[in-house]
Amino acid sequence: MNIIKLVCLLSILLVAGCKKGGEGNQEEGKNNCGKTLSEIVPNAYLNKVKENGFTIHLGSNPPDISGTWRFAPWRLDVMKMTDGGTEGTVLQNGLTATFSSQTATSIDVKLTGFYQGFENCKPWIMGSGNNFTICLYIRMDDCAANFRYNYMRLISGTKDGNVLRNIKMATIGLDALSSQATCDMQGGIEIWSDTDGASQPE
Repeated sequence: MNIIKLVCLLSILLVAGCKKGGEGNQEEGKNNCGKTLSEIVPNAYLNKVKENGFTIHLGSNPPDISGTWRFAPWRLDVMKMTDGGTEGTVLQNGLTATFSSQTATSIDVKLTGFYQGFENCKPWIMGSGNNFTICLYIRMDDCAANFRYNYMRLISGTKDGNVLRNIKMATIGLDALSSQATCDMQGGIEIWSDTDGASQPE
């Protein structure tokens, strides 16, 4: 009898553990990459962007942000990367971001006026209520364009009626695609923001 009780208890704990893990994955958004955000990006790097004022919105019920939006003026707030730009740089006309074909597992993203890189897998979107974070796992040429590296680019904000508010974009350096790469980009970050706090539809 005691053995049966023990087996039942272990079964309940196993089911509970599996359920908890599944909920954790959903919090980081379903995607086609085969890995969650924190499985692609070390938590230490994610914490680094958070410590520098960037918010990552978790959840599996983000708002619909379909449309084309103007992020301007567009300011470089934080630069902690090799070969990076100058903090405080402002692009008055900024860029446009077009979001389309949003589903539970992916979203199409097109950036005009800002280098987009090459997708490693389809972008996906997380969040809940009016808050969202888009995840773009990409590769870009860097180190004076001599080598290619993996990056995670995150775009966070809040849908408020017909505008997006408090838009920020964080890019996190990951590994190099070549063992010959001479620049170490891992853990480097840059953060841009829409300085007027309201991104208008185009």
